Amino acid sequence: MRLTTIRITPDRTTAARIDGKHLTLLPHPDVGALIASGPDWARRAAAHTGERLPLAPTTTELPPLVPGRVVRVGPNYPTRLRELDRQRPAAPSLSVVRPHTVAGARATVPLPAAPRGLGWGVELGVVVARRAHRVPAAEALRHVAGYVVVTHLHALDDPAEPLGPDGPGSVLLLGPELVTPEHLPVGARGLTLTAALDGRPVQKANTSDLLVDVATLLAHAGDLTPLEPGDLITTGTPGGTLAHPLGSGHHLHVAAKALGAIDHLITATRPNTHPPTP
Repeated sequence: MRLTTIRITPDRTTAARIDGKHLTLLPHPDVGALIASGPDWARRAAAHTGERLPLAPTTTELPPLVPGRVVRVGPNYPTRLRELDRQRPAAPSLSVVRPHTVAGARATVPLPAAPRGLGWGVELGVVVARRAHRVPAAEALRHVAGYVVVTHLHALDDPAEPLGPDGPGSVLLLGPELVTPEHLPVGARGLTLTAALDGRPVQKANTSDLLVDVATLLAHAGDLTPLEPGDLITTGTPGGTLAHPLGSGHHLHVAAKALGAIDHLITATRPNTHPPTP
């Protein structure tokens, strides 16, 4: 399934299933609430036959969900390690962060106070389907609800290393949809990731190049902290962006094959964003 969250009225949103050129509305305020509604959420979402609306780009401007927590991995592509002049770590470096705001795939994004510009980079995001704590890697993919394209925007502290993904002004961009695992290769391997800045290609990579794959990352993340439905694991960004920090007026386009694209203009205007879940 392809799932998204749309705005019905100024103060009402709903989860929706994307069926070709139409949306089937689901009885939950967003995809996160759908995933948290019980272990059979996917079966119910697939079988639902509610109200339908035509699909339009403006209907998918919201993030599919606002993750309760984000588990972020350190450098996880060979090109990123070379860019940072680092050696491959013995184990994945993970941290739990809470981005300042969460925005969808077509929001206008504010420019945080960032004298050196904004760090960014295309990533594969993994959304957790059910509680995962000390799960073996061989069983980890059973805990995946689906995949999204993701990028973090955050102030560059040290010009050699982007920091502060949960600091003031940081923005997590994700969407426009969550794609469930049965529509993708196992572990979302083989997906092409691309990023462009003002129309110029900056990144191109394949998820098969991940140093630590999705199953192993989820297992390590579940050792670090109990994962709950709707939590998000970001799997790392390829090299290419450190020489291209974002600034006001830049147009950002990041995409993942089969998952859609994030398209943003970076301005000083407040975006259509959501605070992270407390």
